[in-house]
This record gives sequence, C-alpha cells and structure tokens, in this order.
Amino acid sequence: MKSAPAIAFDYRPSRRVAIAVVGVAALAILAVFLSGLSLGMRLVLALAALVLTVLALGKHLRPRIRRVAHGAGGWLLVDGEGNECSARLVAHVQRGNLLLLDFQAGNPPRQQRVLLTGDNSDADLRRRLILVLAATVRTSTPLGLE
Repeated sequence: MKSAPAIAFDYRPSRRVAIAVVGVAALAILAVFLSGLSLGMRLVLALAALVLTVLALGKHLRPRIRRVAHGAGGWLLVDGEGNECSARLVAHVQRGNLLLLDFQAGNPPRQQRVLLTGDNSDADLRRRLILVLAATVRTSTPLGLE
C-alpha cells in the first residue's frame, strides 16, 4: 500500500457557518419575543441567546489553529504565533460538502476541531484530505456526530 500523500493547508473559519449561527440566533430571539412569557423573562432569554451567540462566534471566528499539515510524521497543527504542535486525529466526519477533523493536541491534550466547507476550502483540498483520511485508522468519533 502506498503511503498517504503529504498535505498542508492554511485554515480560516467559514463565513457561511458564521452567517448561519447569526441567522439561528435571530430566529431564537424572535421566538422568545413572540412567546407568551412575561417581558422580563423574554428579555433575560433574549440576552442569554445573544451572549451565547457572541461567545460561539468568537470561538469560531478566532480559531487557535492557523495551519494543518499531514506527512510521514503524522498530523501537525500550527497556531497563530507559529508554534507547531504534533496532533493525533481522533475522528473525522464527512457530510456532503462539510468535513470535520477532530484532533487531540498539546500538553495537556486539548480538543481542536477544524471544519472545512465550500467557502473556506476548495473541492480539491477536501478530496485530497478524504484520501489521506481513508488511509488512516479511525479511532473514535466526535461527540454525537455519527
């Protein structure tokens, strides 16, 4: 069997995912205000939805990982400051145009996720990644994604 080809790419967050998060949050806040709850409770729930949305968007739009590479030595993650860290691919999931890579990296090990969609990666990169992933052994699945 041939070894898996080397691959490296710069990671940037998906704008479409960010837009979808904002859209879902807007619908949640609209649903809260259209409910029959008291005004105080509606304000508290709307504020909670807004705060959670801002936190989720912050985490999504400012990822720790800036570059992902795979070669003979395994997976390598590079953060925004250029620090390299070897990583272990815990799981991967492909659903249509979406590809989720779930890594364990660092000391102590922390979960790092990379979500590739049509707007933050091209089809050729996703095809090459799928070939690399097919050559690796799946050890487990991400939380609730299978």
